[in-house]
Amino acid sequence: MCATEENVEEEKLIYQLPIRFCLLTDESIELLPPPDTSNIERACQDFCESLLSAAKLCIPRGRRKYYVPCWDKECETLYRSFTQAPVGTDSDRAASSLLSQLGQKKQERWEEAVNSINFSRSSRKAWRTINKLTGRSGCSFHQCHVSPNSIASQLVKNGAHKTGDRESTRLVNKELSDLWKILTPEGHSISEPFSPEEIATAHRRLKLGKFPGLDSIFAEFILHARLALKFWICDFLTSCMRQLKIPKIWRRALIVAIPEPEKPPGNPKSYRPISLLCVPLKILERLIYARVDPIIDPLLP
Repeated sequence: MCATEENVEEEKLIYQLPIRFCLLTDESIELLPPPDTSNIERACQDFCESLLSAAKLCIPRGRRKYYVPCWDKECETLYRSFTQAPVGTDSDRAASSLLSQLGQKKQERWEEAVNSINFSRSSRKAWRTINKLTGRSGCSFHQCHVSPNSIASQLVKNGAHKTGDRESTRLVNKELSDLWKILTPEGHSISEPFSPEEIATAHRRLKLGKFPGLDSIFAEFILHARLALKFWICDFLTSCMRQLKIPKIWRRALIVAIPEPEKPPGNPKSYRPISLLCVPLKILERLIYARVDPIIDPLLP
């Protein structure tokens, strides 16, 4: 099989993966509980498990155990001939052919890499190629002498705040309950069920290719799901909004410490946190924001 045929087969496989994922998610919808159930924890857990199980069956996983540079189908055929040849002249001839083929492929790749160096177009790319060919690294790494526990302790200290009193909590809950009674400029209630169009609009505003939250649900999972599962998500988010409850895992975030530029890396105060939230929670936030913004924005000074 030539290289072009291999690329075509890989493209066919990549094209078929989302289709298979859609079919698997469509089959798992029958195993999910009703989206308006009062046990939102169980519903969220079943939803995550169905998506993750479908993703594990469709997304390529694993790695190549043994990597030989320039190894292709022709080398594989020669190696099979070498293993099947009887010990003696035939096996020596097959081994020589295999080594000769590998040497020729490496020489062709080397010449291709050298000929691709062009400082007139991109000096950065050219130097990157030269560094790879010579074994030199283009960037230097400095050992950080600060421990992860000290960074985590500093982040917790920065995020500490005084607990609000019960009176303020009561007022916030009252204002929140009054908010659901307000009508939108179109005359609709804020607490009415979300529509699939609203779900699609909220999902389009998400950034794809980002790391998920603690539930391990990527935005691409929901993007490639079938309409039946998207309708289930739509009804489940509506149920969460009406019950004023969300799953516990949505209330948690995966905190990652990022070093501040031009600050000493050995100081725990030189790191800032970023929070990786669950994708369904991001969708719910955008849905509520889209309904509340037309009401609140005209009232702002």
